[in-house]
Formats: sequence, C-alpha cells, structure tokens
Amino acid sequence: KKESDAFWRKHCYAVPLVKVEAKKEPAEVATCFRCKTIMYPGGLKGASNHKRGYCSDGVGQKVDTETIPWPQPAGIFVGGTEFYPLKFLEAI
Repeated sequence: KKESDAFWRKHCYAVPLVKVEAKKEPAEVATCFRCKTIMYPGGLKGASNHKRGYCSDGVGQKVDTETIPWPQPAGIFVGGTEFYPLKFLEAI
C-alpha cells in the first residue's frame, strides 16, 4: 500500500469541523415605555442607566390599576405621549 494521505484528506474534509452559526439579528434596544429613553446606555451597573421602577421625574413605571384615575381636563394630554402647554395654561 502507498503511504499517502489522500484517503484521509478526502474523508476528513467531507465533514466540517467548525460549527457555522446562523446570523442573528441584533436585539432591540430596551427603552422605557413612559419616557422613551434608552434603559441601559451605560452598560452593566452604569451611572447613566435608567433607574429601575421609576423615571427620572420620580414617577413609577408600573401603572397602579387600583387607584382612582386623576381627573384631568380634556385635550391637555393626548395618548399619554403628547402634551399641549397652551391648553394647560388656559385651564389653570
């Protein structure tokens, strides 16, 4: 028999030895649903991270469904994301 590595090359290269992973899409950036800021821009335990449970203005992130809704004049806050200061000034 010949001392050749042709047999081994053929059979060893038939199966890839490196695992090929499918390309993953990057994860969506976590944002606060209330103030719309990025939750963790400073990485692990960063000082600039959004505080857990409440926003920078001190309002909690969780909605308390057991409390009575605060009476607000119509047209000042719309959809929880829009504020109309002129209508606010007219109301006070």
